[in-house]
Amino acid sequence: MKTTDNNKENVKKISFDKSNSLALKGIAILMMLMHHSFLSKSRYEGFKVSFEPLDAQRIISISVFMKICVPVFAFISGYGLYLNYKKKKTSPGAWTASRALKTMSGFYIIWIISAIWGQIGFDSVNEKFFEKQNVYKAITDMVINFLGLSKLLGTHTLNNTWWYMSAALVFVIMVPFFMKAEEYLPVVFFVVCALPRMFLVKYSGSTEVMQFMPAFVFGMCVAKYDLLNRWFGMYNTGKNKIIKFVVEFLLVVLSYKLYISLAGNTYAEIKWVVVPAIVIAFCCEFINPIPKVKEVLMFLGKHSMNIFMVHTFIRLYYYRDFTYSFGHFALIILVLLLTSLGVSIVLEFIKKRIHYDEFFAKICKRIEARGQQ
Repeated sequence: MKTTDNNKENVKKISFDKSNSLALKGIAILMMLMHHSFLSKSRYEGFKVSFEPLDAQRIISISVFMKICVPVFAFISGYGLYLNYKKKKTSPGAWTASRALKTMSGFYIIWIISAIWGQIGFDSVNEKFFEKQNVYKAITDMVINFLGLSKLLGTHTLNNTWWYMSAALVFVIMVPFFMKAEEYLPVVFFVVCALPRMFLVKYSGSTEVMQFMPAFVFGMCVAKYDLLNRWFGMYNTGKNKIIKFVVEFLLVVLSYKLYISLAGNTYAEIKWVVVPAIVIAFCCEFINPIPKVKEVLMFLGKHSMNIFMVHTFIRLYYYRDFTYSFGHFALIILVLLLTSLGVSIVLEFIKKRIHYDEFFAKICKRIEARGQQ
């Protein structure tokens, strides 16, 4: 009996803490790079790309599956914002304003740099805004885009990938409302899933803000009931751990098959909630704990937002020929990762030198302090 107890003590406890969350962001950003790079043949049209040891269609299918990176990010946001809101010491309004500013502050500087760089080198600001409409409307669209609201208001944008900033803002704004019904969060989750069906709303694509709200609320539910940590604590020794690994791995494979075969609008809850939940559980328990792997994934996770915001300029808008010139699909993804990461590292250096984050942190503290009055 003592031996069994000692074995239990020696088992390294896995929890969905900040380090695991960061590592999961690292995995999600790798998924996103593959998804955007090889979602369809049109993405690499005109370039000779090798997909060995697989074939092009298999890589395209896997890349389509990697779309789950979006609900994974939504889940992490829901999980983290729930815990953050529970600890708040200010009014709901002040919390919302502070969190929204923290969420968007990293976007503002990238928007400004992208606009300047793009206009000087590629005439992109003029092309995206001024060539298509009058000056007043162009300036209005630029302000809306800068605020991250382009997707919500249907205006022009410097970068189509930035549609997710609207989702990030909506997530933050909705937290106080959801928390008013915290006791009934599971009910809120089912309502959020059911509303589009009740009103016969059909999403036009996979970049709809509300399409990923169920994943966000699901993250809040998992945080409230500590479901992930409870699952990590189950069947985590000896043969049980091996069986658990095999079962979860098979579920990941099944999820991939299911995702590819199911229509998104008809089975949205399965594609955007169930499948990502299975992948999240497997990654956190069996991928992130691998020695050295977690450190690398955490590093990528720290830079994930910057990589998300700049990679499309490299992959598509400005340096497509460079990105897809490396021949092999894995090398193309690696080059895109390294160039985007390099930009992010330089950006973080600049932000540190000009005390950019400190400036916004002070503003957020003042907002929260006023909310305590």
